[in-house]
Amino acid sequence: MKTKKYLLLILSIILFSCSESDDSPNEQSNLQPGVIITFDDDYVDEWHDVNRILQPYDWKATFFVTRFNQLSADKIQKLKDFKSYGHEIGAHGLNHLNATTFISANGGSAYLNQEIFPMVTLMNNNALSTTSFAYPYGSRNTTTDNLLLNEFQIIRGTTYGKSAPSSQNCFYNYDRIVYGLGIDKSYPHFSIPYFLSLLEYAKNKNKIVIFYAHKPVTVCQNNYETEYQTLVEICKYVKDNNMKFYTISELYNLQNGV
Repeated sequence: MKTKKYLLLILSIILFSCSESDDSPNEQSNLQPGVIITFDDDYVDEWHDVNRILQPYDWKATFFVTRFNQLSADKIQKLKDFKSYGHEIGAHGLNHLNATTFISANGGSAYLNQEIFPMVTLMNNNALSTTSFAYPYGSRNTTTDNLLLNEFQIIRGTTYGKSAPSSQNCFYNYDRIVYGLGIDKSYPHFSIPYFLSLLEYAKNKNKIVIFYAHKPVTVCQNNYETEYQTLVEICKYVKDNNMKFYTISELYNLQNGV
């Protein structure tokens, strides 16, 4: 009987030790806790307006731009100004194509030649070279990842839902593929207190939480819109708690010790 109890005690210790060890890589104790705020599409004028509102928080963001060939000279200049300010300009596909659908029907080479290479060339020619990419519609799989990781240092997908912070997939975990949680008001999981709870978890666990938005507006009236209030609350929390604003490419630098 004593032997049985002893074995049970040893087993309990082993299991406890394993659970602690499994969790420790996600603690990221060497990181300054923070946030990455990303924006998708081509709402350059609206990004410009909200940038002025959020500047008092010393914020930084990553703007993933699509339809670059349709941007006016004024909007391209605003993107350059963003870059000078400290923001990052990322790629979001030349025509906002669904990567998995297009590649399944036409192949990877056609996707690169139609959606990626022309976009990268245009951005390079306008002094906005990029090393990061965000999937339109969040549509990705292993095939698209393997293809695009040859072209970009880091890629952002999407994640959804209102699970407990410990189960959320929107925290950086030293991978070249990261996942952002949408903060547009139309998402079913929308909740400013929930977003702040993710930031609190990041602060306590030394993590970096990743959000994504589209069109910043004063009051939401359509899908793919994020209210100023949401962005202000997030930035205020980060500033008040001495957390850090990161850009997407800074994650790649962290991963590679740059």
